[in-house]
Amino acid sequence: MADIVITAASVVAPQDVGRFRFGIRFGRLDPFCQLGLVAVEALGIDFSTQPRSEVAICVATNAGSLSTDVQYWQSRNEPGGVSPTLFVYTLPSTVIGEIAIRHGLTGPDLCLIGGSAELLDEAADLLRRNEAAVCLAVYCDVVSSSAAETIRLRAEARACAAYLQRGGSGGYTLTKNDRDMISLCARLCSLREKDHHHGRVGCRA
Repeated sequence: MADIVITAASVVAPQDVGRFRFGIRFGRLDPFCQLGLVAVEALGIDFSTQPRSEVAICVATNAGSLSTDVQYWQSRNEPGGVSPTLFVYTLPSTVIGEIAIRHGLTGPDLCLIGGSAELLDEAADLLRRNEAAVCLAVYCDVVSSSAAETIRLRAEARACAAYLQRGGSGGYTLTKNDRDMISLCARLCSLREKDHHHGRVGCRA
C-alpha cells in the first residue's frame, strides 16, 4: 500500500489574514471561516492540476463555532434581532463549505469536533480507501474574548493545514505516531523555511 505523504503544510494566525487576496464575500465570513480559508490559501496549492471531485476536505476543531454562537446569542435583543447571515456560521462545518466554494472542490468531507488527535488518521483513511486522491486536512480554532468569558476557555485564534496524497516524490511520509497536527505542521513549516533559505522548495524531513 502506498505511503501517505504530506506535500505542503501551513500554520497561520489572525495577523496573516491580510496577506492574501480574497473577494468581497470574504469580509462577511466569521473569523473561524476566515482563518480556515487562510490556512488553505497558505499551502499554495494549484487545485487546477487535480480533478476537483477527488479532493477531500477534513476539518477538526475544538471550539468549533462557539464564538459565533455566543455572538449570535448576545445579539438576540438588539434592534432588528439577530442577523440571518450570522446564523449561517453557527455550524462548525460551515468552514468546509467555504473552502469548497472558493476552490470548486466537490470531493468527500468530514468535520471532527474535539481537537486534532484523529484528524490525520481520518484524512489518511480516506486516501487509503480510495475515496479521494488527495486530502486537505485543516485544524482551526477561534475563541473570542467574549466567548472565553462565557465558556471559560482561553481566548485564542490559530489554524494549520496539510495537503495529503498517496505516494509521490518528495514531501513528508506520515507515520502512525503523527497525531499532533499542530506540532507537525509547525515542524514542517520550519523545515520549509530552511529549504527556502537554501534555494529549495517543499516540506521535507
